[in-house]
Amino acid sequence: MFSTHHFHKLFCFALLWCAGITGASAQWLVYELRFSPEEDSVNFSFYTGAYLIAPAQGGPATMILTTEEGGRFYAVAEGGGKFFMAANALARKAVFSAAALTGTSQAFYSASGWLNRSLLLGSPSGARSWRVAETLSGRLMAADDESETGPAADGSVGMTGSALITGILREDLTANATGNFTTHSGAVNYIVELLEKYGYEPDSSQNTSSQEQTVEEVSVIDASLFPVETQGRSPTKD
Repeated sequence: MFSTHHFHKLFCFALLWCAGITGASAQWLVYELRFSPEEDSVNFSFYTGAYLIAPAQGGPATMILTTEEGGRFYAVAEGGGKFFMAANALARKAVFSAAALTGTSQAFYSASGWLNRSLLLGSPSGARSWRVAETLSGRLMAADDESETGPAADGSVGMTGSALITGILREDLTANATGNFTTHSGAVNYIVELLEKYGYEPDSSQNTSSQEQTVEEVSVIDASLFPVETQGRSPTKD
């Protein structure tokens, strides 16, 4: 078991990213991510997964990180990542990247996937077909010398770790987010409220969303939108 000292230090990574973004009407992609820690990590305990909400045309993206360690919690890193396309004459990939730094803690996320299918998304402003990646894969890397805090109660000190990132496009959540929400904050709040209906609570060290919700943003919250196989358990946990 990893000490809670190391886990709660990592919870603070999301704080760096809390920079609100303003967005015009857009179409959204929602990916469900899972993190699988690698065996050579030391004192590394992290989120089990996340939901990535990104504009289909690229731009600032939000991760809602989730964990089931010591309870069900989520943390919103609003607008803290980038979603874009990497392309040349031979290949095209969708890419997500994000970096976090707080105190002596550092973390970096990178995941990408081939643009391998077309997806028609309807929205209040009209329908459009997009080339999208059905899956994403990549890696999370994190480190902390813990020089400002010193050893934990069990004597352990310092942290280094990495995790494999795998992600799938959630077409159900993508369709609902695009069809009902014209703002990035509306799409993010939609996923947050779904998580709360499954018993997730905000990390007490972070203000996840201070924006008031409009009628649009609360009108289609429905816990049944998670797939049947995840009901009764964490939507991001194996």
